[in-house]
Amino acid sequence: MFIGKLLRQAVKINKILFIVGLILINSAQGFAQTDNFRFKKLVAEQGTVPMAFAVSNTGNLDALLAVKEISVKQVTKEWIYIQANPNWIKEAMESKLIKSFYLEFSAPKPLNDTSLVTHYVKPVHQGLGGLQTPFKGKDVIVAFVDQGLDYNHPDFIDANGNTRVLYYWDHTLPVAANTPQPYGYGQLWTAAEIQAGTCGSIEESSAHGTSVAGAGVSDGSATGRETGMAPEAKIIVIETNFNLPNWTLTVADACDFVFKKAEELGLPAVVNLSVGSYLGSHDGTDPAAVLMDNLLDEKEGRIIVCAAGNSGAWGKYHVHGDVDADTSFVWVKPNPGSQLGPNTVYLDLWTDLSDAGWNYAWAANQGSGSFQERAQTIYRAANTGIGTVIRDTLWNGPNRIATMEIYPEIVGPNLHLEFYLNNVDSTSYLYALKTTGTGNYDAWSGSVSIALNDMLTTGLPSAAVYPNIVNYNMADTLQTIVSSWNCSPKVVTVGNIRNRFGHLDKNGNYYTPAPSYTSEVGELSMNSSKGPTRSGHIKPDISACGDVSLSAGPFWLLNDPGWNASMSDDGMHVRNGGTSMASPVVAGIAALYLEKCSKGNYQSFLDVLHSTAFTDAFTGTVPNNAYGYGKVHALNLLLQSNFTTTITADALFCPGDSAVSTASVPGYSIEWMNGDSTLNSALTATGDVYFMAYDQNGCVSYSDTLPVVALSAPPAPLIYVNGTLLSTDPYPDLQWYENGAAISGANGTTYTITLPTSSNFTVSRTSTDGCEVFSQPYNPSLGIEELTNQIQVYPNPTSGSLTIDSSIPVSDIQVVDVQGRVVKSIANGPHEVSISELENGTYYLIIHTDVQYFQVKIVKN
Repeated sequence: MFIGKLLRQAVKINKILFIVGLILINSAQGFAQTDNFRFKKLVAEQGTVPMAFAVSNTGNLDALLAVKEISVKQVTKEWIYIQANPNWIKEAMESKLIKSFYLEFSAPKPLNDTSLVTHYVKPVHQGLGGLQTPFKGKDVIVAFVDQGLDYNHPDFIDANGNTRVLYYWDHTLPVAANTPQPYGYGQLWTAAEIQAGTCGSIEESSAHGTSVAGAGVSDGSATGRETGMAPEAKIIVIETNFNLPNWTLTVADACDFVFKKAEELGLPAVVNLSVGSYLGSHDGTDPAAVLMDNLLDEKEGRIIVCAAGNSGAWGKYHVHGDVDADTSFVWVKPNPGSQLGPNTVYLDLWTDLSDAGWNYAWAANQGSGSFQERAQTIYRAANTGIGTVIRDTLWNGPNRIATMEIYPEIVGPNLHLEFYLNNVDSTSYLYALKTTGTGNYDAWSGSVSIALNDMLTTGLPSAAVYPNIVNYNMADTLQTIVSSWNCSPKVVTVGNIRNRFGHLDKNGNYYTPAPSYTSEVGELSMNSSKGPTRSGHIKPDISACGDVSLSAGPFWLLNDPGWNASMSDDGMHVRNGGTSMASPVVAGIAALYLEKCSKGNYQSFLDVLHSTAFTDAFTGTVPNNAYGYGKVHALNLLLQSNFTTTITADALFCPGDSAVSTASVPGYSIEWMNGDSTLNSALTATGDVYFMAYDQNGCVSYSDTLPVVALSAPPAPLIYVNGTLLSTDPYPDLQWYENGAAISGANGTTYTITLPTSSNFTVSRTSTDGCEVFSQPYNPSLGIEELTNQIQVYPNPTSGSLTIDSSIPVSDIQVVDVQGRVVKSIANGPHEVSISELENGTYYLIIHTDVQYFQVKIVKN
């Protein structure tokens, strides 16, 4: 059976090193039926092994939570994500505890200093070009779901000799004491264990993961060259296992793990995915993509960046069919080298359920010459046999031309049909998928790299020879991006432009790509995949340097002279390319963005990424399905979030509550050098005054720095009362005031008042620098006391309004300045008092009750 052949093919695939143009290919499809041969084989061979599944969310969450044998990891509207073994899935389907489940088959194989210049990253690292400070990804996590990392490379070790890797989760290892929960597979090591040399995982048979990580976060420590985009970022590594069932769900688990660890640490995070699947719905509605979308929506400070794919030179392996009353068709050719067996035919078809109002049949055509049709099946409605295996045969009279297996299923909002033709009688035949009715579909196959089947695009007959050719659906090179998360509007998808012309290798020879590689420096690679998504969304989002890049290499390779031709002349970096290398360029720039805008999210980043991309003669008019919105421009991207801040403060000031520095950034949050968060900050000492302002995305803007000098000021004087005699402590320069007016000749340590009086009296001291400091006001008729717990006034300081909570009836309120002048009176005891019209400074709030007066010092800022 072809399912068994697929699985045997997967077992033979090992981790293979590719130095140029790598991206994981995962031919992943989902099934919801237990009688499928693929699921039967999984039960037979791994029936008791826990693995990732997504089951349809039919309101059965409580029942699943009560099952001890499984672990519920995440829940979305459409899916419940669990860790369970295939035997349990089979039993749960039979008992109707679950209605359907998602199962994919994964048969994967692995898919810059000049980048710093091309994408304007150097001025960002230097704090130039209009930026107020350097940005290098500090306190941002960048995670890589890839083939591992050689964390011993100096480019991933900080200046203190400590690893920059926070966690290393290896999916390829068996369950052990350090298996992370609730995931239930692989093994996890911490930074402390990596530092101590007790981590049991490292990239050993590939250079893909190390070079991808280097493009994103290398700090250049090895040789001072090939620095990544975010050289101060923290790192999390997830070594993916290409052979795990439901592989895309394990990638979604990795994203969940990263974002949870980032939340624990209070840091923003970027996940880079230089891996993907060329077959699938191509609309971002599969379970893995849905889970990633939910994770992105949960919290700010989360971005996922992925590689678009490297299938641009594979030819026309996608076909779109608009179905109407005329019978349209596409011809598929047998492939002697198909991964499903010699001369088999395979087609992977997807359509929205709302667009599946058509019928289909398969036919065999003699091909070149007469193009006579030799056999045809019956027509079936597109949604016939959901959840079952449909078997049919193409007969030419008594002669069997081919047998057929059809796998129809519903995945989210989509109808998915897999067509497999085996026992092909003649390899010269063309096999036609014929459709009629209403709606549309998209289908994929292809002989290049996927090793499936080509659709006929040349040598088509004329209408005179074959009249129905006017209804032929021609295959194209569009929608060749990888599927799943790549097609989510919330995930950043990256295309690949050629990074450099060549480089000097470790043997002293100058490397350039083969003559068949025709893309120029700065031009989209001939291999870069193209969009759009099946739902018409522009993809890729952006393009960045990928091909002919140099990046950190693992020591197993660097120490092997056999790889010298693939190394740079410094012997510490290797050559890699493809969208796998372009993706971490953008992921690193996303880390720079999150350093500047810690509350930014995927949408704010996509918006600024699209709006600041640059174009040239290569990109043409954007957006398009090759370059996306253009080429990423790191400097303009960060400058987009700059905003104007103004700071004012007296160069010379008298210390006290009324001496303040003022920030002019209304609507933004403020953090002064001393930790104050109000628009006005009290000046208390000689030094530099500055602040940081943050917009709604947490994007930081820095004010200018103003040096200020505190003049000498005496302590505030106190008033002592003895009947009508007011006195204070001796001081060279004293002045008594009544209701804010200086009393002529009253410059001594005592002053006698005449009763009765309702005036406010104050006394001031003036230093040799001219700083005048006032006492609190004294009113002999009020008998003022400090506030008790019966009255509360807040907020204090305030920028505008005060709230007064009192258990005692309040009759009226006065606001008095430091000199004793009444600047505002409010009758009828309001609970809210506005002082927004007053100048900034210190005041006294006098609260009148029926039996007593209370006083509290307040600050307006």
